[in-house]
Amino acid sequence: MLSQIARRSSPLRLVAAVFALATAVTLSLLPSWGAQAATPPPAAPAASDAAPLAKAVPSAPGRVLLLGRIAHPLVLSVNDLATRYPQHTQTVTFQSGAGPQTHTYTGPLLYDVLQAAKPSFRADVKNDSLRYAVVVHASDNYESVVSFPEIDPGFGNTASLLAVTEDGTSLATAGPRLTAPKDTKGGRYVSNVVAVALVRAGL
Repeated sequence: MLSQIARRSSPLRLVAAVFALATAVTLSLLPSWGAQAATPPPAAPAASDAAPLAKAVPSAPGRVLLLGRIAHPLVLSVNDLATRYPQHTQTVTFQSGAGPQTHTYTGPLLYDVLQAAKPSFRADVKNDSLRYAVVVHASDNYESVVSFPEIDPGFGNTASLLAVTEDGTSLATAGPRLTAPKDTKGGRYVSNVVAVALVRAGL
């Protein structure tokens, strides 16, 4: 979709299109939080429009739409995640339906990726970042939530990665995987991540 826009539009129109896409996906995935945007959002779509909007999320694994309460919504490839941000390696063990699993992952911290996108925290609210959550969406519509203070080094300091390799194998084709290194169960190890949305969950 973005490549078609790029061929037909000027750079200025491309930027506007990316922001419009980010807003539409935010409303389709997170309708209850859409009204909390820093600026008044467009009218929420009718129920019949929800499915077409959801299709705007990259369906091909390997690309991640970063959106929500951030200054710089954008689409990142696995290569972008591997080259634009500091890389970390972690070996984790968790319980799955097939029994215990142990894997070694490399990739950037989810916190670093979000910080580079400039979260739009409210300066007039004390510790406003404590009211935020990160919704991680997979290509098969599986979702999980990580609280922002959970991954903030000043609070929970959980080193959740958007992993670009698993046991030395690149995830460029499958898409990045969220890690949750302090979890006992593997439910929040979201595979084939296609969207990451920062949302304000507090009042």
